[in-house]
Amino acid sequence: MLPETARFGILVHLLSTMRRATRFYATYATRHISIGGLERCSAYNRTGNDVPSNAPMTTLIAAGAASLTVLAAGWRWLRGRDAAVRSAMRLEADQAANDSLNQLAAFGRALASAVESSAARQVFWRFMPAFAGNREVWLLTRRGDRWESLVHDRAGDERNEESIEASANRVLAEGHHSKGLMIDDEWCLPLVAGETLVGVMGVRNLPELSPFDTSVIQAAVGLLALSVRNCQLHADTRESTVRDGLTGCFTRAYALEALQAELRRSRRTRRPVSVLMIDIDGFSTFNQRHGHAVGDALLAAIGARLATMLRGTDIKCRYGGDEFLIVLPDTMAQGAEHVAANLAEALGHMTLDGTVEATPQVSVGLAVSGKSEGDAKALISSAESALKQAKAQGVPYCTTLLAKAI
Repeated sequence: MLPETARFGILVHLLSTMRRATRFYATYATRHISIGGLERCSAYNRTGNDVPSNAPMTTLIAAGAASLTVLAAGWRWLRGRDAAVRSAMRLEADQAANDSLNQLAAFGRALASAVESSAARQVFWRFMPAFAGNREVWLLTRRGDRWESLVHDRAGDERNEESIEASANRVLAEGHHSKGLMIDDEWCLPLVAGETLVGVMGVRNLPELSPFDTSVIQAAVGLLALSVRNCQLHADTRESTVRDGLTGCFTRAYALEALQAELRRSRRTRRPVSVLMIDIDGFSTFNQRHGHAVGDALLAAIGARLATMLRGTDIKCRYGGDEFLIVLPDTMAQGAEHVAANLAEALGHMTLDGTVEATPQVSVGLAVSGKSEGDAKALISSAESALKQAKAQGVPYCTTLLAKAI
């Protein structure tokens, strides 16, 4: 059997021959009718030469019929070939859609079992690049009023976190119900769970995404948003179990874990973390004078005051006894000193139901992370050293800089 290209070439040749034959037949018939004869006539063939006068009419009719037969057969073949191609394309599209649905189902199952952010990140990298056609992708999650965690391929994406946050802020300004923005060569989509924006995902639009690609990515983003929100709710539940029942502040164990996480983020963003260590001077004497119940009430009041004076992103912990540890993310030494002075002033003069006019003196030690600082315990130790200096010098607070502030 001849290959398809050869068959197609023969068909084109036949159609061309048929067209010439049909033109010849039409010319001959017209000339024959014009002179009123039924047996013979003169006409021009394809070269312009006269047709022999003895060409029978029946022969020309047969030639015309044969040409029309070839034309009909060729047309049927072309239509059949076109239908076969369209059918194959539909089958291919259906198979691609079925594969994508299976992958989305697997993605959803994997995300459902990921209750920790670290596990969700692994699922993200396992599936999302395939959904995006191996284009560059990044994910920036949001909690409360700040961006929280960035997930991107540092080897393939040269953009820094500030640039990515700027793109995410543009999506945030657009509103929760936005279908995404095309920013430069990136498609940035909001991750919305209910009415809460929990993040933004970016996909490099090179090569340009097809409508099918965009529909698959949008479906994946919907599943991802629910997973991110689920991880946040799980963290909130876990957080409720690591709070001190008396003061409402976090426990010491949580303080170490949270500070270590902030230091990792600090190395990535190149923004400092400041730590305050607060101690109530003479608290044991205060307890002896007023009783332990009043001492507990004082600690609870301090916890409540810290909650009202500090930012929602600041981490407030009861480090032990009458000591409190405050973690101030993205805070330089000058800002941390301002916070320490305000806290020393406010906590040093508190009233408890009008029965206690003043509390014992409050001392504050302050430490600021340096460019290479990555040990939470070392930073806390520096804050404790500054606290001892403040107590020895009789000043409200003292500062220790581990290195030049970032």
